[in-house]
Amino acid sequence: MTPVRKVDNMIALYNTLTRKKEEFRPLTEGMINMYVCGPTVYDVPHIGHARSALAFDVIRRFFEYSGYEVNMVRNITDVDDKIINKAIAELEELGKGVDASTLKKRSEEVAGRYLQIYHRELEVLGLRPPDSEPRATRNIDRMISFIERLIEKGHAYVAGHNVYFSIQSYPDYGKLSHQDIDQMMHGVRIEVDGTKKHPLDFALWKEAKPQEPSWTSPWGEGRPGWHIECSVMSTGIFGPRFDIHGGGLDLIFPHHENEIAQAEAGTGEPFANYWLHNGLLTVNGEKMSKSLGNFMTISDFLERYKDPDLLKIAFLMSQYRSPMDYSEEKINEAARSKERIMIFLDRVERLDKENGRGAPPAEALSAAQETSSRLRENFLEAMNDDFNTASALSVIFEAVHKGNEVLSDDNMSAEEKACIAKAVKNQILMFAEVLCLKLDPVKVDDSEAEEIDKMLKLRQEARKKKDFGESDRIRDELLARGIVVEDTPEGPVWRKK
Repeated sequence: MTPVRKVDNMIALYNTLTRKKEEFRPLTEGMINMYVCGPTVYDVPHIGHARSALAFDVIRRFFEYSGYEVNMVRNITDVDDKIINKAIAELEELGKGVDASTLKKRSEEVAGRYLQIYHRELEVLGLRPPDSEPRATRNIDRMISFIERLIEKGHAYVAGHNVYFSIQSYPDYGKLSHQDIDQMMHGVRIEVDGTKKHPLDFALWKEAKPQEPSWTSPWGEGRPGWHIECSVMSTGIFGPRFDIHGGGLDLIFPHHENEIAQAEAGTGEPFANYWLHNGLLTVNGEKMSKSLGNFMTISDFLERYKDPDLLKIAFLMSQYRSPMDYSEEKINEAARSKERIMIFLDRVERLDKENGRGAPPAEALSAAQETSSRLRENFLEAMNDDFNTASALSVIFEAVHKGNEVLSDDNMSAEEKACIAKAVKNQILMFAEVLCLKLDPVKVDDSEAEEIDKMLKLRQEARKKKDFGESDRIRDELLARGIVVEDTPEGPVWRKK
């Protein structure tokens, strides 16, 4: 993506660590290292996964648009109780015995299968992959070494074949969630475990249960705790300190709180400078749940609505930190919004093909440049304010409105209209790229286009004769075939849904 300029615009982002908006300042000029918590791959991805992936892809793209080079890492949790339970269920369904070797292999298959689906679904949505995607099971040795360092420094202790992090050894524990120990004790369910020194101490290494996947360690056969993987993989790629750590709001405590504690205790240096968290998703006012019947996978959405942009526009209507309630009404609103954009883009393309081949006058070139600059500044202002995509979308609609005014201006020549409208169109397409929107028109073959044009000509003749019944009939017939018609001062324009 070609940046709009060198990095000289001030981006303000909300830092969960300080609970305020701050001017973003990278550790290295012009470079951003960003780590985002990825999925636990045990099932097909749902629209909540899509919202998080979209949010951080947009943030990455806007940084690039602003002139930064971004190195984005998203981890994959590929060993977890949920993955193991899914593997056990599959083996039992197949009537196969469950032993250590078979279960480990099946767990790997489960993780690999759902990771492949996750990649495919995000690709269909038009989201870019991260620059690096480390997997937990491929970093076990590094996790063991990191745990050994925590033990040596007195921040972790061995209890039987388990290893726990001692929260009392780290005075800043709670600084991300802004809670003290008493608040944490009241706010979470604490499991009774007589091997821990403190109820909030968390597992760095867990003794293997019978038959479950395990790895050899100085403390016996087992596997790493969930929290340690992100600390180890992020610092292993970026070093002890990097710019941005992101994830869902539900990860602040305990996952990200524990990440900070073990990372800073192990390295002796500050961890991530900025913490960004996307808001959670509900469906029709309720938490998404299979038991409630409101659980929607990405593939469910695409099968029903076909167009990935509709889901993305619905998400972009809310700023990424805000909670967002998914509903059919929001998707319908997104569809109407996209239709407005697509009709304008189609009008510009048709004008350019039919009448816009001549050289535009200097006044039109100047007006086009001025319009582009104003739209660009408005877009930057919106996105510089903590990546406010709702305001950024409004800039696109402002551009559509301005472009339609130009196309309907009887005092302009076709060349003038084409010049200014094409400049507006180019800005819209650039903004859309930042916002991960495709805005691809549906293609029609020449014979179908010719037939549609003939029907529109008959409709125009009916309107001239004031035969509005026939005019409406033709319009309804076209709509039933997925053809959207808009009447403009220059005549009717159409596009295929």
